[in-house]
Amino acid sequence: MRFKFIVISVILLIAAYSFFWFQMADKAKQTTLDWIENSESRLGGIKTYVGDIAVSGFPYRIVIEASSLNALVPEGRFGADQMSINIPEVAVIYQPWEPTHAIIITDYFDVVVGSLHSPIRNISLDKVKSSVILDPSTMRLNNLSIVADKVSWFSGAQKEAGEGSQIEMAEFHIRRPVSEAAEQMSYDLPVNSAVYFKGQNAIIKELASTVLGERADQFKVEALLHANEKPDFTKLSLAKWRDEGGTLSIKSFEYGTSSAGINLTGDVTLDENLKPLGAFDANILGIAELLETLSENEELSEATRLMLKGQAQNETMPGEVPLSISMQNGMLYLGPIMLMELPAIVE
Repeated sequence: MRFKFIVISVILLIAAYSFFWFQMADKAKQTTLDWIENSESRLGGIKTYVGDIAVSGFPYRIVIEASSLNALVPEGRFGADQMSINIPEVAVIYQPWEPTHAIIITDYFDVVVGSLHSPIRNISLDKVKSSVILDPSTMRLNNLSIVADKVSWFSGAQKEAGEGSQIEMAEFHIRRPVSEAAEQMSYDLPVNSAVYFKGQNAIIKELASTVLGERADQFKVEALLHANEKPDFTKLSLAKWRDEGGTLSIKSFEYGTSSAGINLTGDVTLDENLKPLGAFDANILGIAELLETLSENEELSEATRLMLKGQAQNETMPGEVPLSISMQNGMLYLGPIMLMELPAIVE
């Protein structure tokens, strides 16, 4: 009789869990489809489209697989130009007891900045895993994490061999809201978002003629966005953010190799022309090597290049030095040396 009771109890338990799993699987599927259907309002105008959907994973997890997922990001959302995102196959994984936290996995996806016919930039991410946490009450995005084995990009419609940029083992995290901490109390505006990025073995062609150089063994950025609301990448929205006292606080920036690199902290906002305005306390390792590289930048004036080269060849130059970096009046200064004119964030 006792054995029969145990068997019946186990059967009822399995039946109850099965019912619970299928209920949660249906809820997770509806949450996913609802997010896609209402993405334009919840993600500030981003439109998403999904292909065929299948649900699996019983009994330990809920797996929602889509044959494709595409998104169109409008101008001004994350940059001045529109972006098209193409994910050929994607799996969204939930734990049955946590339907507002999803893990998204795909082998790769591509991003096209600008027109599909005449792209400004092409970006590829390989072996991507993302974590998405939604607010249970509003179903809006609270936390987003993206980890990729490699991120590579190139400009224009065609990629020439060896001319692209790339970062390996890339991680990007954005979190909101962030509770007030003691060191944040001096700011009038609350922290809207905390952003963290790190990567390894970076080759960034766009930095080849700057003091940073194109190669870095390690690349890390940790920043806090102070804002009443997150601004769009438009003149009107950025100007409003600036006028309200918006600030991007760089808690940590590290870039370089074992022989030469830079780490800095500071704050930046925008001036009346939407050019960066701020100041940083930097610590530079291998400054002679960095100045020598920068002196070869043909975009700098001849006088600046000669000054940099002379400093680089100074045998009394220490291996590691503190230095101030500032951005004001539309110019970038390395200590007292004016390096270059800065472009506006949005033209």
